[in-house]
Amino acid sequence: MTDFIRKKYVKFQLGNEEIYSHIDAVHTYPPQSDKYTGEIVEDIVNEINCSAIIATVSRKYKDINRPRNEKNCEAIDEYRDTIRQILEHLNILEENDKISRPYLHIAIHGMKDKYNEDIEIGTRNGVTCSENVKEWVIEELKKSGTTVGIDKTFTGDISKSVHRLGDLSSNQNYLGYGENFNTIHLEFSLNLRQNHRKEIIKSLSDLILKFCDKFK
Repeated sequence: MTDFIRKKYVKFQLGNEEIYSHIDAVHTYPPQSDKYTGEIVEDIVNEINCSAIIATVSRKYKDINRPRNEKNCEAIDEYRDTIRQILEHLNILEENDKISRPYLHIAIHGMKDKYNEDIEIGTRNGVTCSENVKEWVIEELKKSGTTVGIDKTFTGDISKSVHRLGDLSSNQNYLGYGENFNTIHLEFSLNLRQNHRKEIIKSLSDLILKFCDKFK
């Protein structure tokens, strides 16, 4: 079992230096948690030793999946610093603070079973990732035989775009890591999270490893 490094609001794993991806779950802590998302991330880390971040604070108090504001700024800054630690660990940060190769950030969330899809892919209509990465992820996830929605009910919060495009609205001058940084927001139904976790873990583990081979 992997031992995560703990900070105040998140715990994280640096992972294999040749896996250019991290997976995270930021709504894992009650109240108002996305059940099983933290466990899914931990199991994927144990499976392939990729980098990962798991929030240890509830969204009710400091929501990391929102734009930086007065209430959540301390948690957001810690989360952003952790992403930078991962990128430095992977040795893909250039002198201009952009990354030198395609990188995949998978953000795991949970939705209720009332929607028509098993999985919803959110990219804010292509803002958070490149078109070719988006299309490739869609095709890979469809291979599992689950129903997949794309940028419909859950497009991903606007905060997902800052790692690619930057966030000059805050006082941190968070410049983002450029077009090589690709964020995919994934909402999984409760049925999948509760009854088909092994399938999710296998699918996402394969996705991360295939990405490193596909996008060099």
